Amino acid sequence: MSSIRSLLGDYEPRGKLVQGVGKFIAFGLDDPFHITTVTGLAVYGVGKMMERRSNYGIRRAKMDIHMTINEMNKMVNEIRSLRF
Repeated sequence: MSSIRSLLGDYEPRGKLVQGVGKFIAFGLDDPFHITTVTGLAVYGVGKMMERRSNYGIRRAKMDIHMTINEMNKMVNEIRSLRF
């Protein structure tokens, strides 16, 4: 069962929530001693490390292909709308 999970992969990279929390702590909270900035950037770095270790499987590949097709369609429609 775990081999099927590793083949399918995750729906999104792990660590995105941790990165968001780190960004909020670093840039949303302001203090005179910059403790929150250092802490937030450290939490963001942990999230980035988690993201790199996440499994890129069939699910994420399918979502990436779908997003690429949508972007290509938008670009084609934009090019079609140009008048020379």
